[in-house]
Amino acid sequence: MQISGVSLAALAVPSILVGCGSSQTQTNSGTNTASGKKEFVIGVIGAMTGPSAQLGNNAKYGVTIAADEINAKGGINGATIRLVVYDDEADPTKSLNLARQLVTKDKIDAFIGPVNTTCAKALQPYLNQNKIIHMNGGCTGADLINEKQFPYTFRTHINDREQAIFMVERAVKKGYQKIAMVHDSSALGTGAKADMEAAFKQLGKQPVADCTYNVGDVDMLPAAQKIKDAKCDSALFFTLATDGARIAKALEKIDYLPPKVDLHGYTCLGQPAYKDLAGTAAEGSLCNTPTKCAYKAGEQPPARQLALAKAMEDKFGPNATNEVIFATALAFYDCVGVLKQGIESAKSFESDKVKTAIEAISSYDGANSNYKFAPDKHDGNERSQISVTVVTKSNKGMFQLAD
Repeated sequence: MQISGVSLAALAVPSILVGCGSSQTQTNSGTNTASGKKEFVIGVIGAMTGPSAQLGNNAKYGVTIAADEINAKGGINGATIRLVVYDDEADPTKSLNLARQLVTKDKIDAFIGPVNTTCAKALQPYLNQNKIIHMNGGCTGADLINEKQFPYTFRTHINDREQAIFMVERAVKKGYQKIAMVHDSSALGTGAKADMEAAFKQLGKQPVADCTYNVGDVDMLPAAQKIKDAKCDSALFFTLATDGARIAKALEKIDYLPPKVDLHGYTCLGQPAYKDLAGTAAEGSLCNTPTKCAYKAGEQPPARQLALAKAMEDKFGPNATNEVIFATALAFYDCVGVLKQGIESAKSFESDKVKTAIEAISSYDGANSNYKFAPDKHDGNERSQISVTVVTKSNKGMFQLAD
């Protein structure tokens, strides 16, 4: 495995470079048959350093554990998976340049990543032009999946639109009357705002406060004060972990935390940085979590997910599950599994055949969620797979159910 060109021998699966992800992928033997291919090269790009490093680890940890498991059982149709991982530092320009390197130099057969939506928008057209099967395990922008524009891109992670609808419907069903939308001014935040507003309109309701801020704002008191001044009984957070923590700390300063207001965030509120930075202000905060990665009070998390948590800790250290959003790491883990099923169903490594085979997957038992794809449905996850959990009550990266 490589990060920014630096060899990480402990994570590498040594073998020789082969092929590329075109519709006529060449194997070591010069044939296009699955049986002749010795190696299947997967490129991975994500922010492995800087403020988004925890998100990059979601990809690195999840994909590595999946590749290890599959290789231990003989690979994919006899081909060993080799990962080539690069750090884009959450820089869209660097992300695109690294994608070009993966295709032209590293000769990848498939791609998984990246971990930031702006980076995904930068590299996704290039990958699709080159017919590289692109599995998205963590970028949640709804418009990233467009079956006509990006026919080779699939996603395992639940998208923002599904999360926004879920959050608004829950707040309304629970009887909250004064609901605030809390989001940044980036593409993530404005997209989430539009999705939440559409969900409110569908239910014949309106939010009472729209709390917008700029990514990285240090002073979040204006956003917090707006929530309190509107006497909100529910605040829906579409915030990155650091920003969300600062807003929670600001709410603590003005004495307006749960149970006075229900704080319910999308998956990024489950990022360890939120709990770590918010401290006591995180008490009572809720986040969206796949049901498969949640557990009831007084019970243990699911056995399959616990086994994967152990594998992650054995590979990356005892604190590994506290360094990532574990459920998102499993969405990346599932990317490899979906790829494997597509190849084996197609009986081919050719990207057009693999694409068609993935579109035919009507039920895939993933570690993050159950998935269903179709020619007009490359978003394999749905809001029926989401549960609401308590961010301060966790076990091996999984959260306790709140509802």
